[in-house]
Amino acid sequence: MMPTTFKEFNIPCTNKDKCLGDLLFIHGFCVEHSYFIVANELAKYFNIYMIDLPGHGTNTEGVTSKDLKTGKIANYIVSYIDYKKLNNFYLMGHSMGGGLVSLVANLIPEKIKKLFLLCPANPAALHAGFKAFYIFYPKNMDQKNRLLKCLYAPENFEKFSQNPAWVEFNKKQLDFQLANWYNMKKLFGNISISVLTNIKKAQKNLAVPTLLMVGTYDQTIPPKHTLKFFKKHLPDNLLTTYEFEHSGHLIFEEEPEIFIQKVLDFVK
Repeated sequence: MMPTTFKEFNIPCTNKDKCLGDLLFIHGFCVEHSYFIVANELAKYFNIYMIDLPGHGTNTEGVTSKDLKTGKIANYIVSYIDYKKLNNFYLMGHSMGGGLVSLVANLIPEKIKKLFLLCPANPAALHAGFKAFYIFYPKNMDQKNRLLKCLYAPENFEKFSQNPAWVEFNKKQLDFQLANWYNMKKLFGNISISVLTNIKKAQKNLAVPTLLMVGTYDQTIPPKHTLKFFKKHLPDNLLTTYEFEHSGHLIFEEEPEIFIQKVLDFVK
């Protein structure tokens, strides 16, 4: 049974007089909350809430393969929202987290002020991104670098790979992936046609103002397919889009200043 406790990592707003509200960030597949490297900067404007999803990061104890299903994880996020008594808050999801928060936004639309989808998992993009999935399970740093090249714009990968701190961070992430191999395989294996159908239905029926952000060089969630899908199904009064022309999949790391500004513009 999934644990009832939460592995949360929250940052109170550092500017209490001008705080814009609460923001909950949901990370993507096979990573954890620390990937959201702009959290401290955003804490100048928001109370930041982050969790490690079941099977990820520090949240692996007591998690079974039955817990690693998309619907259950979405309900887990809703349970956390209820636990923290979040209301009229901002919800943000990256990659797999974007698919998850789409489901959450359908479950509790009345509690969400605005939704941020960052390179979100979506059925329209999956067929184009499948070419990258075979390297989602690296066994050494050479294979890990092949994955990273799919996640970053070429110029950014070259720049970041020269940074010893960045290299060390990704070595630690590889250690996590190797130690957590079973959970990640189970989670990915649980993605079925019905799951994709549920995510597609949720994303077509979003009822809260949504900012969709994508990266031009993203090889896992290709931007053209993603933008086309959301623009087709969501009305202009609900959907705002932005494409980061110098980013891949990790837009908040590759162009952090622009990312923060776009978030603030959408909120204000």
